[in-house]
Amino acid sequence: MTATLSGFCGITNPMESHDRCAKADCPCIHHRMTAAPAPDPLAGVVDAVDRLGKALPGLMAECTDPAGTDLAELFVTMLEARKALQALERDTEVACAKAMLDDVAETPTLRIERRRGTERKAWDHAGWQRDVRAKALQAHGLKGAQGVITATGEVIDGAELYDVLQAVQDAHGAGAPKTTALRAFGLDARDYCDSSPGAWTVRVTRMADETDKGGAA
Repeated sequence: MTATLSGFCGITNPMESHDRCAKADCPCIHHRMTAAPAPDPLAGVVDAVDRLGKALPGLMAECTDPAGTDLAELFVTMLEARKALQALERDTEVACAKAMLDDVAETPTLRIERRRGTERKAWDHAGWQRDVRAKALQAHGLKGAQGVITATGEVIDGAELYDVLQAVQDAHGAGAPKTTALRAFGLDARDYCDSSPGAWTVRVTRMADETDKGGAA
């Protein structure tokens, strides 16, 4: 239904008459030109967090249930709000990453860095563990060694070193290896798993204000 003018807001009415109108949806030009701007929702969130921080000691002091259930209600309400904000934050982060032209951008006040990880699955654990054993022996000059002399003078066949390393790996389990550790042995993680582009991440750092660094000369 279309809103109608109030009796105070006729087109020929003086400005003082318009000011007396209390209709929330009055469509007259005076009210449309003087309407207050919509509040900034992001500024509202920042302000709400600040006000909550100041009010929190008092809110907790009002929680007197011996079982702590009122504190739990306060806690879970804050937790739910944080989770909702995190979801909005993640959506904004992804949008920011996709909007960037380069992986690094700067403004006078911000430094923005974009990264994209790698999703790795379906690891060939037996394969990378085998190659790491061989590379570890090679790195320490023990690959192809004929034997190792123990502290008691006993000679152990060099091939047993390989079995020792395998026993250590078997005890550790078959979790995904560190890709940096594989690279240190000259191995590429992509040779042992299915790789695909991962999630975008954006790091934003506020630059220090040069005017705040030190006093007058």
